[in-house]
Formats: sequence, structure tokens, C-alpha cells
Amino acid sequence: MGPALAFRDASATLGPVERLSRPDLEALQLRRLRRQLERLWHTNPFYRAKLEAAKVVPDDIRSLADFNARVPLSTKADFLADQQEHPPFGRRLGVPRDQVTLVNMTGGTSGQGQEVYGRTDHDIAVQGYLHLLPWFMAGLRPGQMALNCVPTGGLTTGGWGPPEGFRIAGATAFHAGGTLSTDAKIDLMLRFGEMHFIYASTNYLHTLSEALRRRGIVPAERFPMMRAIHIVAEGYPQEWARATEAFWGCRLHEGYGSTQGAGFIASTCEEGVVRADGRRGLMRLLEWINYVEVVDPETGQPVAPGEEGEIVLTNLDIHGSPVLRFSTRDRARFVPWQECGTGRAWNCLEAGTIGRYDDMLKIRGNNVWPLAVDTAVFAEAELAEYVGRVFIDESGRTRVALRLALKDTHAGIAPEQCEALLGRIGRRIKERTNVQMELTLVPRAELPVFTYKARRWTDERKEGLRA
Repeated sequence: MGPALAFRDASATLGPVERLSRPDLEALQLRRLRRQLERLWHTNPFYRAKLEAAKVVPDDIRSLADFNARVPLSTKADFLADQQEHPPFGRRLGVPRDQVTLVNMTGGTSGQGQEVYGRTDHDIAVQGYLHLLPWFMAGLRPGQMALNCVPTGGLTTGGWGPPEGFRIAGATAFHAGGTLSTDAKIDLMLRFGEMHFIYASTNYLHTLSEALRRRGIVPAERFPMMRAIHIVAEGYPQEWARATEAFWGCRLHEGYGSTQGAGFIASTCEEGVVRADGRRGLMRLLEWINYVEVVDPETGQPVAPGEEGEIVLTNLDIHGSPVLRFSTRDRARFVPWQECGTGRAWNCLEAGTIGRYDDMLKIRGNNVWPLAVDTAVFAEAELAEYVGRVFIDESGRTRVALRLALKDTHAGIAPEQCEALLGRIGRRIKERTNVQMELTLVPRAELPVFTYKARRWTDERKEGLRA
């Protein structure tokens, strides 16, 4: 099968679900869900034991509401315990060992350990299409030049899905993530001249833009054929999104995905991350492949439209190491399909605001989300980067210190301007978090350069209390 034919098949896969009514889409979800439950009941000892413990058999699930109410959650701790007791894949593998043709693992960034996922040939094909479809909605077409800035290979789904997605898209792909420095990537873009699509983490796009500014290159002028930029992994302020679109001269898109979801779970469509009226864009859930619930983490009940809750994930078409009502610990704002305005009957997540419950910092009785601080800092166009530190001082007081760096193009601003800038940011942070933070400007070289996900915060309070 040639790339163009493969791409037409992928496009045809998207077409029928775009035309489904909401009742028809939910009926499709239920059929695939019941099929997955039957498969797991007969082939997956891990999930069969969970269902039996909850006194549920597949025939009991007659509706999506039945599934939400009666099937228990699975957690990362469950998976790690299963792997330890039945190494290396655990009993949730669910397919014969000789059908595993790829091993994926989570990054282990939570500090709890890495989940192991055995993928079949079928699952690898699903991974490819779960990367292609969001890029197709963003405007990627066969033959276009695409720069992949996300590291390829390795063990995560994010390292394996993109090359397969670009291959079946028929795009001319440069997999430069993890192999070339930022300046070398820019040199590559300049060498080939024509560039239509970029895939990068939110933070790395920020790094790439900063490097272009240092070199005096305006991408909107140098790469006028750029069709779209697709970002992942982190939230961002709306001001940053609008400024980035203006700098690059193209629409910015976002996807939400995970190893548990075998790729993208949701993505913006042609509208991008900034709607015509200036509001945040919407990421459409690819609901016929992964079933997503957004629930109150305290009660387990579905949140109301516009409310935030935890994403609970179920694979509808993964065979090896599937997830069933997996507690992701990802926090998202749920937006019902009626608000998307494109005619698609797919529910949505708000773009730019997904975060981790595990990342929240409890400071002086306040819930402080890193994204709230990001939004306050990067609303200022002069700022390049920051890092935050929570610690106990010698008097036993909890303090929060931020070190911030200006972009090189603004490094020479007057002291009174710096003072006014820090004042604006400090007031904005206090409004959003109810916490007073100490802000200091430092040279850009003193702060790290993040090449994928940013890790801006350190919490040193345990060490302080021990001292």
C-alpha cells in the first residue's frame, strides 16, 4: 500500500464518524465497549478478576451509564503491582506473548514507576492512525514537509506513533527531535526552505521560537508556506498562543494523548487553539477509538459542562495491555459537543488547560497549579523562561521564589521597566493563586532550556522541615 492510498484510507475513516449523530456515535461506542468487555472477560485475567470482584459480567453493561457506574477504576498502582507479581507485562497483557511486536513504557515522571504495555501489530496500526488523524484535521496533506521535533524511538508511545503517523500521511518527514540541536533544526529548515508542518511539545516550540528571534529570523516571512504547528504535553496562556500564531504566521493546534491511550485521545480541528472570537479552542475527542469520561475525582460522578474533572480512559480498540476505566490523574475542562460549532457530534476538552492533579502544590492552604503561574508569567511577551522553588527558610516560614529571565531581544530594558514588569507578574500571580511569591530577574543562561516537557518547580519543604 502506497502512502497516498494509506492516507485516503485514513481520511475515509474520519469521514463516516464526522457525519454521525450523537445518538449514533454513542451507540457505536457502546457496541465497541461491549466487544472489548467480552474480549477482556475471556482473555485478560487482570480485568476478569476486577469485574468479578465488582460482581459484573459483560452482559450487565447495557448502556454507557451502566459502564460508568458499575465497572471499577484501574490505577497506575494497580498496574505496577500486577507487573511486579507477574513480570514483565502483568496479567493484563491479554494476548499470547508471541503477538507482542513492540513494548511501550510510560515515562515514570510521577516517581511511582513505569507501566509496561505490550503492543500487537494491530495496536501499532492504531497508534499510527491516532497520530495521523489529528494532523489531518490540522491541515497536513500528502507530500508536505513536516518537521518532527519530538524525540523518536525509545520506549514511549510518543516516540513511536509520530513516525508511523507521518509515514501513512505520505508526508516528507524530518525526525529531528533528540538528534539535532535547536540551531541545527533551524539550519535544516533554512536548507530545505519549504516547511509546511511542525510537531513539537508546547515548551519546545517556545524554545524554537526563542532561538529564531536570537538569529533575527521571522518565520512568518521566511516560511510563508507553513500550514500548521501542532503542540502537545503542556498548557499555555492564551496570550502566548496568539503571539505564537502571529510570529509563525500560521494556525496553532494542540493534541492531548498518552501511552495509555496509544496516541492522541483528543485534538483541535481546523479551528485551532484560538477560536474566531478569541476564546480558547476545543480539542475534539476521538471517541470511537477511546472512550473518555471526565469525572469529579472525589465523587466519581461526571462533571457538568464547563466544569473541570479527572480524565478516565478506556481503550475501545487496543488488544495488548488495554486500559479499562483508567484513572489518568489528568485534569481537564469538559465541553459538550454542542459547543464546538463544527457540526461534529464529538465531545471536547478545552485546549491549553489540561494539567496533572499530581503537579498541584499545596502552599499555605492554597491549591497552586503550575499552569496558573505559567499563565501569569508568559502573558508578558518579554519573558523567556522561569523556575519556581518552594522552601522552608531558617525561621520556619514557607516561601516561594521565582527566578525569571527575559528574552535576549529584551535583555537591555531599563531598570524601572523591569520593576514594573515584575510588579505586574507578581500581582497577577497573587490574583490567580492567593500566594505572594518573590520574583527575581536573572540572566537567561542561569535557567534551563527544556527540550520536551518543562519541569519548572521544585518543592524543598521536606528537606527544610528535616533541617
